[in-house]
Amino acid sequence: MRIINLTAPFNHTIIYDYYSPRDESLIWKELNELSPILADKTTTGDPRSSGMLGLNLDNFYQEDRTKSHILQANRLIYNITDDLKENPFLKYLDMTNDDLTQLNYYPDGSSYAHHADHATISAVTTFWKTPKEFTGGELKFTEYDYSPHMDNNTTILFPSFEQHEVTKVIGKGRFSLNQFYFINR
Repeated sequence: MRIINLTAPFNHTIIYDYYSPRDESLIWKELNELSPILADKTTTGDPRSSGMLGLNLDNFYQEDRTKSHILQANRLIYNITDDLKENPFLKYLDMTNDDLTQLNYYPDGSSYAHHADHATISAVTTFWKTPKEFTGGELKFTEYDYSPHMDNNTTILFPSFEQHEVTKVIGKGRFSLNQFYFINR
């Protein structure tokens, strides 16, 4: 795990190799199991989605979160808060009292229009198999025309109010886990 706290163009943190090889393997197993039941986000009422497929994992595993390795492994963030203190905005992480996890898959031609999230802190973790079979699919912060370098198994944490989008994907294989952290929701 390699953590980089950045101040430009806004305070954000990028974590390369976020999940251990064991966790990443178990996450891929779950991604493959869940892929057939992902829903087109346009049909669920999200007008910003253009062909993206998704699933709210908290709702799906509502009866028993322990059945999801993803929902267990994503608690890792609370174990590394000391390593995130260089980003002053992430001091809010210890104050959060609720979170949501969304699994997204971007098939060929899909994208997600610019928006802000309705949380305090957002985290996006990207996944794809190697060799990478797509181009595009960059996370782009529209106000700054900024696309951080994201590899497979890379997490970015940022203030949820920052406008962002996912550019059009050409090819297949781009997944993301999006976590939204709330204070007093």
